Amino acid sequence: MNFETGLFLDRIPYVKAGSGPNPIVVFNGGQAFVRRPAPSRTSRDAKRIARMLPEGRPFYVFGYDPAPPAEYSIETIARDFAEILRKEIGPATVMGISFGGFVAARLAAEHPDLVRELILTVSAHRFSPEGRRSIARQIECARTGDFAGLLDEFGMVFRRPWLNWLVRLRFRMERKRLHEKMNDPDVIVRGLSAVASEDFGRDPAWLKRIAAPTLIVGGTRDQFFDVTAMEEAARAIPNARLALFENETQMLPVERPGDVARRIADFLSRP
Repeated sequence: MNFETGLFLDRIPYVKAGSGPNPIVVFNGGQAFVRRPAPSRTSRDAKRIARMLPEGRPFYVFGYDPAPPAEYSIETIARDFAEILRKEIGPATVMGISFGGFVAARLAAEHPDLVRELILTVSAHRFSPEGRRSIARQIECARTGDFAGLLDEFGMVFRRPWLNWLVRLRFRMERKRLHEKMNDPDVIVRGLSAVASEDFGRDPAWLKRIAAPTLIVGGTRDQFFDVTAMEEAARAIPNARLALFENETQMLPVERPGDVARRIADFLSRP
């Protein structure tokens, strides 16, 4: 698979695969803020995401502003992405992964003419209580320059124990060079704070403004978005369906991409 890379608005990085009509636009997870952008990582992310999407559909993977302003928020990001869709791509199927789900849902609510279908993958409209505590710890680690502590928050997210062991081993091997691989602490803090400072769960009524048919895909043991949050989102969005995978975690798209792909393909092929 060949990937095209570039910048939208002269600052928003993207990867594109394929060409033609009816594209899928994917908003990546918060890891896009944590590590410095690198071509190898960009290609790896795009290949991972491609495994969840129907064959033959062109797709874009959006990154985030590498120098976010002090007032950075979900609303800021959604406004930028709406401008890109209007000027460069047109209405599209939109998928948000984890953190990206916050942006995708807000975009669908505020700009319904731009979102044909909405897919929230291991995401919802709010964090679980444990997810919010984890984000707060990540922000504090980034603020103090504790990159090792920041990565430890991601160290037990797989369902399979041996994968968690491999992740922790890799983190230990990288510890001496973390300053070379990690993003600027201010960028990490502003990116993570964009979601941590939002309290979407206080009043989920805004979800009723989402007109697009919606699929929410998640695992029952997700560390950041629990079943309660996903069920709440599915009830509030007028035309939503929920696909839950028993005992799967935040890494559902990595550990079971084929099963996720089938659910997404079925959703997108409906009459």
